[in-house]
Amino acid sequence: IFVWGNGACSRNGTSDSKALAELASHGYLVISDGTPGGSGSRAMEMSDVLLQYVDWAIAQNSKPCSPYYQSLDTTKIAADGFSCGGMLAMGTAHDPRMTTWGLASSGSFNENRQLWDAVHTPVLILEGHQDNTGAYTNGLRDYNGIAPKGYPIMFFSHKSYGHGGDLTSSNGGEFTKIMLAWLNWWL
Repeated sequence: IFVWGNGACSRNGTSDSKALAELASHGYLVISDGTPGGSGSRAMEMSDVLLQYVDWAIAQNSKPCSPYYQSLDTTKIAADGFSCGGMLAMGTAHDPRMTTWGLASSGSFNENRQLWDAVHTPVLILEGHQDNTGAYTNGLRDYNGIAPKGYPIMFFSHKSYGHGGDLTSSNGGEFTKIMLAWLNWWL
């Protein structure tokens, strides 16, 4: 099970469709916040909204009338998000059901000890080094805050990518290849 927070905390569930379709094509149940072509956005804050999708998927796995009945491994759950959507992914860090979570072009705006102390799983952080929004610095701050906790954490930064890296490229680009390798490793 993989839940995703969109850039700008958008409620358009297909805004990152190239990346998410690539992940889904490898057998992951991908749930993106919002509806296809949806409008509006969520507040930019850590939230448990992605955990509500996890609850839904686990419930669907138990319902005989569901197309997902007994077909999901509910012990293997990941979250990630792009930009503001990364704040939504951070909201899953404390949940004991999570196997891993990550950020793409995202990170805390200042020291976030509450988040860092909640980490109990491997973490993946993807940034574009040329990101002029501050996300690179924020993601690096989170890496430096989480790494001493002793859980596996990886920080990747492409030297010529900006905000969002290449998530909109064909098949989600290099960022998605890294996310897929991470999911295959931990899930």
